[in-house]
Amino acid sequence: MSSENSESLCLECGLCCNGVIFARGELQPEDDATRLRMLGLRLISNSKFKIQNSKFAQPCAAFDGCRCRIYADRPKYCREFECLLLRDVKAGALETAAALRIIQTARRRADKVKKLLRELGDAQEHLALSVRFRRMQRRMETSKLDEESADCYGELTLAVHDLNMLLSGAFYPGS
Repeated sequence: MSSENSESLCLECGLCCNGVIFARGELQPEDDATRLRMLGLRLISNSKFKIQNSKFAQPCAAFDGCRCRIYADRPKYCREFECLLLRDVKAGALETAAALRIIQTARRRADKVKKLLRELGDAQEHLALSVRFRRMQRRMETSKLDEESADCYGELTLAVHDLNMLLSGAFYPGS
């Protein structure tokens, strides 16, 4: 697969930047945290004065549609990441059309999760999907639920499971 084709696959996806696959990325020692912060990345560090071990929040503040506004200056974590789907297409183990269908399925599943979260009162679109779900989970487990909310929460739990099964099988590199 040409780099142009792999780039177009990424431009159709964006799941590694929009808070669906990751809740945060980790800066590497060679990343210029000050510059990245100036470019608009929301950095999270363990200490006000400690740049090492800083992370950047997802959805990424530099993510614009399916494009990166700071692509030339993006963190090393982003430059080196390739999802399993992209690796399979590059290796010829999966056709681009099949990969695009998987991406569309993942996007539909993520949209369903977002819709159910909104129905349950969560509108924190600036947070990663996993963070939003965990917060909702804690809220639901400590609340007295009416039947409608309980049904919606059950549907949300299944939708998150379906999404995670697809992500783990098609997107997460490694075992």
